[in-house]
Amino acid sequence: MLRLLLLVSQVLVAALAGYNLFVALWGLRDQAVIRRGQRKRRVRVVIPAHNEAAVIGTLLADLAAQTYPADLTRVVVLADRCTDGTVAAAASVEVAERSSGPDGKGPAIAWYLAEQPLAPDESLVILDADNQIPPDFLAGMVDALDNGFDAAQAYVDSSNPDESWLATASALSYWASSRMVQLARHNLGWTPDLGGTGTAFAPTATWVLGTPSGVLTEDSEQAARLAQSGHRIGWLHTVRVYDQKPVSMSVAMKQRARWMSGKRSVARSHRLGLISQAVRRRSWGLIDLVIRQSQPGRTFMVGIAVLLAVFSLFTDLLWPWWVWGGLALIQVLAPLVFLMRDRVPARYLWRYPLLAVFGLVWVPVRLMSARVRGWYHTPHA
Repeated sequence: MLRLLLLVSQVLVAALAGYNLFVALWGLRDQAVIRRGQRKRRVRVVIPAHNEAAVIGTLLADLAAQTYPADLTRVVVLADRCTDGTVAAAASVEVAERSSGPDGKGPAIAWYLAEQPLAPDESLVILDADNQIPPDFLAGMVDALDNGFDAAQAYVDSSNPDESWLATASALSYWASSRMVQLARHNLGWTPDLGGTGTAFAPTATWVLGTPSGVLTEDSEQAARLAQSGHRIGWLHTVRVYDQKPVSMSVAMKQRARWMSGKRSVARSHRLGLISQAVRRRSWGLIDLVIRQSQPGRTFMVGIAVLLAVFSLFTDLLWPWWVWGGLALIQVLAPLVFLMRDRVPARYLWRYPLLAVFGLVWVPVRLMSARVRGWYHTPHA
């Protein structure tokens, strides 16, 4: 019986690792060009902000410099219980002040949309206050909606990759996963993840923002609900939004713990519904979404492979050490291929070992995340 259980466990671990590596191969191909749309949509840009006076001015300047027609663009800063100078810093645009209510970006946006609903033909773009965007950002997002996507996610890049070793490692992780996970799924016609910022919603999809369930990762839940309802989400590999990555370990750990806790909640809530729709629509893309939301991270998978390689030296109940050692090595080195495919500068590739350290840090964080219950606002300076 023990031999059978170990065999099944090994097959599952190897199959999951092999599956992720196989699907990632579709990320080696560049994204097909999204045709220029009519660019006649009315767009409301909503910026949730909690004490963001120090950073929001840069984003507002970037929005003022957009190539998308200004007469079709409405910019609103959602000042959520701010106690600093955020409202004054946003004086150049419309400001909606929220003075009470539950924590979190999802509840804040739902409150705002209840107070000031979108017009039937109005699309919505969500940005974080610390973001930076190029002049063609809004035009690229609207092009995706004009080409039939119900929602679109821009490439969330790093605005501070050199600020600390932690920011560098975080940037490397985002850069690699943008091809291995996001672009690969888009190229396969499956559902990419939503990133919480740099996200656009067509009128057909804005309903997903109005009824937050209280999960700590509203973007993961939005993607699950849209996919389950048959709505299409597009990944935009060439449309960038630049985001500040945490530079201190305490901030990064609290942020990551919230993400992990929220991901588990979304998986529990939507797994059965997604599987049911996957069977009904014969959609492997929905099964893939269930796998992504339920599986452990790449570092955890590497750790399991390493442990199995070590244990196999002392027992014949496990596959040979070189099988597990090879699988661990492939998983560690694979992101390098995708980083080079995206032409990440060599000065960052030389720092690639930081990504391994970055991954090891999240093993205890994963355990800590089981106790996370409340929203954590990431501070910016």
